Amino acid sequence: MIDKQSANALNSDGYLVAPCPALDGSEIQQAFRAFIRREREHQLRFLQKEYGYAYDGFSYYGQTDSSHQAHDDLISTFVLSEFYPVERFPPEFHGFLNSRWQEVVQVVRGLETELLTQLDVPGLLDFYLHNVGHMLSNNYYPPLQQFTTTAAGNTRLSAHPDASLFTVFPFGIDQELELQLTGEDGGTTWQSVDASDAILLYPGYLLEMWTRGEIKAMNHRVRLSADRAAERFSFSCFSLPFPLRKFEMPGRGPVTSEEYFEAYGALF
Repeated sequence: MIDKQSANALNSDGYLVAPCPALDGSEIQQAFRAFIRREREHQLRFLQKEYGYAYDGFSYYGQTDSSHQAHDDLISTFVLSEFYPVERFPPEFHGFLNSRWQEVVQVVRGLETELLTQLDVPGLLDFYLHNVGHMLSNNYYPPLQQFTTTAAGNTRLSAHPDASLFTVFPFGIDQELELQLTGEDGGTTWQSVDASDAILLYPGYLLEMWTRGEIKAMNHRVRLSADRAAERFSFSCFSLPFPLRKFEMPGRGPVTSEEYFEAYGALF
């Protein structure tokens, strides 16, 4: 249960550790591993351009037209969502989507609804309940020994805020995630987050835009591993508006889902 104290912690600390255990992520990790082991020809059938909204689909290291990652990020990604039917996604994911997806979304929506109730931002809970769906970003970081260069800032994944209202790690988090925290003097520092079986949650750019900067999106990155032979998996759930929605954004007036993504993309 997320109470007022927890909501205040989100405002003061910039992130929140939910008071419930993480879900079992073994099934989605197995499914994603099966996909990334497939031949490139199979993977390219599911590129983002084959979907066309938000970030659904496959992105890979070196890709120059991904909307989900920089070309030099040392990562391959597949994004699943509620925005398309199960049959549109690779068969490797069908078992998870048919058996576990609704459970994951239910847990994430429950946490986010409780948090929005406590934050009590005018109009935001109603917007969320009527316009927001979820996507799951499946992220695979190959062993560093496969690369001769690093991502921007000498990282594994370059620093950025997410497009989401909230980013939630429903299966817990692996080591090497770093959050950019703001001190009382206004200065910022990078803080490493320990690997944990807890559910971590932090704000994305949609919340920053809705609150007109009162609640900042969490800038984050993934640092290089000390073990160059170690691979890394990460699974983060994003809350995003459904396609073709039009809603009132405080300070901006009517905004469509597609216009919001254009505004987020302009950050880069």
